[in-house]
Amino acid sequence: MPARELYLHEFIDIIGQGQWAYMEHAKAQAGHEKVDFELLGTWYTMGITGRWPQVINIWEIPGGWDGWYGKVDRLGLKRRTNNDLFKWWDTAYKLRTGGFDRLLGGHPGCPNIAQLTREHVRGTLFAHELTTVRPGTATEYLDAVREVRQPLMNEYGHQLVGLYEVLMHDYEVCTVWATNPSDHVRMGKAFDVARGLLDAESAGVAGDSRLVEWRRAAQQWTDHFREELMTPAPGTVCGPDDYETDDSVLERRTKKSATKKSAKKSAAKKTATKKAPSKTKARKKTATKKAASKKRR
Repeated sequence: MPARELYLHEFIDIIGQGQWAYMEHAKAQAGHEKVDFELLGTWYTMGITGRWPQVINIWEIPGGWDGWYGKVDRLGLKRRTNNDLFKWWDTAYKLRTGGFDRLLGGHPGCPNIAQLTREHVRGTLFAHELTTVRPGTATEYLDAVREVRQPLMNEYGHQLVGLYEVLMHDYEVCTVWATNPSDHVRMGKAFDVARGLLDAESAGVAGDSRLVEWRRAAQQWTDHFREELMTPAPGTVCGPDDYETDDSVLERRTKKSATKKSAKKSAAKKTATKKAPSKTKARKKTATKKAASKKRR
């Protein structure tokens, strides 16, 4: 049996609009030999679905439990003299006020960074789920997610990024999915149509009773289920290559372009108007010269 993959999950409370800078700060530290964490992803929580301003990081811990030993050792009594990380922490605290961390254990079927990279798992939107389960049922629930829910989520454009048991207690699991806004909405509509809360014709999507059945079946293990949406930092393992441009910017660009074209046309008309009289004067001069020439004859 291969060594169990371990991960560090972080909630970071951000100061003001510091989420962009903090995510870049996390990316810069990824894979540093003195840290020995591999950044699986850094996201900011979409404020319309969860706490804000907040960033979520997930780090892969090379070496599993043996790798975890190194982290515990260096962040204990040795932390006070950890010169390698002091500057990084100092910069980070200018962007954050604190946070909350969890140690995660990868459940069988959970992809690691190498697999996510190899299979090109990418998304522009991520679903982050922290589920409270009945004590002792975490692994049973995660088995069901892998065997029943994952194939269904795949049909709705959601790819599995994380299937984690939260360690050091017995009542919480974490699941993460890579998707996009269109598929997120499509699945939400299908769920509501299946429950009779939305008309299929107006929604443009058929109801899917399997989504309802899963939620009902999951309740045999879960006490509370909560999902929030996350936006990925470009350039990370599962994130896009770059940020997208908002419609408001595109509209301003279109207006500026139209204004420039209008100004050019107006300038061209003025130039043509100025040139027109000079041609008329030239014709009059020519006619006058001809008349004078005839008189002399």
